Amino acid sequence: MAPTEETALDTLRLFFSRRGLPTDTTRITTDDVEKANLYTIGKVLVIFNQKQTTSIPDIGNYRKFATENAYAQGMVVVSRSKPSDNALLAMKAVAKDRVQFFYLPELQYDITQSRWSMPHRILKPDEVTVLLKEKNISKPEVQLLSIDSQDIQARIIGAIPGDVVEVIRHSDTAGQSKVWRYCVTDANIV
Repeated sequence: MAPTEETALDTLRLFFSRRGLPTDTTRITTDDVEKANLYTIGKVLVIFNQKQTTSIPDIGNYRKFATENAYAQGMVVVSRSKPSDNALLAMKAVAKDRVQFFYLPELQYDITQSRWSMPHRILKPDEVTVLLKEKNISKPEVQLLSIDSQDIQARIIGAIPGDVVEVIRHSDTAGQSKVWRYCVTDANIV
C-alpha cells in the first residue's frame, strides 16, 4: 500500500496530542508555495512536498512562507524521498527553529508502539536542574550522551538542540533503566 498524506496527518496528530498540542487540522490554499500541500495542525505548519526530492531552496522557501505568515509554533516538512546529505545538513541547521522533517513512509504508522521502541520524553527545565545537581553534571552538552535532532524519536517528541531527553531502556534480564541524552544539531560532529 502506498504511503498517504491522510495517514501521515493522523500520525502527526497522534504525536502532537501526546505533546499536549492542539490537533485541529486545516488545509491551506496558497499560490505562494509550489508543488506542496499545506495544512495546519493546531498552530504548526505542515508541508507535504509533492516533488520527488526536497531541495535546499525548497527548505528556504518553506521557511520564508512560514515567517511571512507568522507560523511561529513550528513547521513540519514531509518529503516523498529521504533527503540528500546536503539537504539533511540544511535541515539540521534550522532544527532549533522548531523545523522538523519526516520522510513520508515514517509517518504511516506509530513507531513508538513497536516493542523495540524505547520511550523518550523531553525533561522540563526544573527536572533538568534536579538531574544536573543529582548527577553532578556541569556541562550537559559534553557530559551527557547526545541525540541527533533528526533522530526519529527526537522528531516524534519535538526535541530541539539544547533539550535534555530522558530515555527508558528495557532489558528482559535487568529491567528498566533511565539514560539522559542532550539534543544536538548533529550528533556526527565530534
